Amino acid sequence: MEEEDTKIVDDDDSENDEIVSDPDEIILDLEGKLEDERERLLRTAAELENVRKRCIRDVSNAITRGRIDVLNSMLPTIDALDLALKSAGDDDGPARAVLDGVSMVRKQFLVSMEQFGLKLIESVGKVFDPVFHEAVAQIPSEDHDSGEIIEEMRAGYMLGDRLLRASMVIVSSGKPEEPTETEESHTEESNG
Repeated sequence: MEEEDTKIVDDDDSENDEIVSDPDEIILDLEGKLEDERERLLRTAAELENVRKRCIRDVSNAITRGRIDVLNSMLPTIDALDLALKSAGDDDGPARAVLDGVSMVRKQFLVSMEQFGLKLIESVGKVFDPVFHEAVAQIPSEDHDSGEIIEEMRAGYMLGDRLLRASMVIVSSGKPEEPTETEESHTEESNG
C-alpha cells in the first residue's frame, strides 16, 4: 500500500514537471501580469488624486458661494446706511451725533465683512471701467476729464478677486461743448 501512495505522489511530480517545463515562459507570463497590476494600481492612484482635487475644489467653491449669498444679503443694509448718510448731508444740528453713530456702524459693518474678503470698489475720481462700474448717467463737467467718474450712486464690492456687485456711477462726458457761431445765430433767430 505504501508503494501505491508513492506512485500517486510520483505521478503528481511528473505533472508538475510538465507544467514547469518552460520556466522562461512562466516568468514572462508572471512579469506581464505584474506589469498589468502595476498599471492598474497607478491608474487607481491617479483617479484617487483627481477625486481628492475635485473634492477640495468643490468645497472651496461651496464656501465661496456661501460667502457670496451671505454678503449679497447684507449689501442692502450697507446701501441703506449709505443712503441715510447721503440724505443727511452736512447737518451740523442735533442730528449730527446720530449721523456720526450711523457712520460708525457702517464702518464697523464693513470691517466685519472685510474678514470674509469683501472689498469696497473705489470709484469717484477713477476712470470708468465697465468691468467694475455700471454707468447710469453721463454728464458734461468742467472739472472732470471725459470718462472720469464724478459720483457714485451705489457702491460696488469685490469678494477677493471676484466682482460681487458693480458700482453704479455717473461719468463725465468731458467739458461741455460751447455753441459755435452758427448755433448761436440759430438760437438768437428762434428767440428773436
